[in-house]
Amino acid sequence: MIKVAVTGNIGSGKSEFINFISKLGFYYISSDVIISNLYKDIITRSIILQKLDLNEKNYKQEILNKIHNEVFNRQLKKVIYPLLFSKKKRLSQKHKTHQPIFYEVPLLYEENLSRDYNVTVFIKADINKRRQRVLNRGVSKNYFTLMNSKQINENIKKNKSTFTLDNNG
Repeated sequence: MIKVAVTGNIGSGKSEFINFISKLGFYYISSDVIISNLYKDIITRSIILQKLDLNEKNYKQEILNKIHNEVFNRQLKKVIYPLLFSKKKRLSQKHKTHQPIFYEVPLLYEENLSRDYNVTVFIKADINKRRQRVLNRGVSKNYFTLMNSKQINENIKKNKSTFTLDNNG
């Protein structure tokens, strides 16, 4: 199975790239979509929140408030990542006849996951363009700054990736 990782910093256009290749008939698996769906499932969300000792009512804001804390951040990953990886594995097996399979992996290099893929595509965009795209989604500047700070430098990603696509359009 050929596995292609698509990565890039927040607002770079990973989802747009994934949407484009899906229209060409390629199969993809999105980490962001999987995680979003984990929280949409009432039972799964309840288990996650219980393990993280978070309130159901305002858990999103609590996560954002606590994500600066490295202990909480590690705990969050410890709870979410096994669920994410399990779902990705099931989806990969279900669609293994599709060649290649594209994986949207925002934290590919930050979490040292590149060895799991045959090819890596880095979507690169100017920081001002990325910030504007995120703000246009209705997200705060503080959120952009926080998420951007959790990601490594774009030049490092560019040097590590098989291909780089500039997306300043």
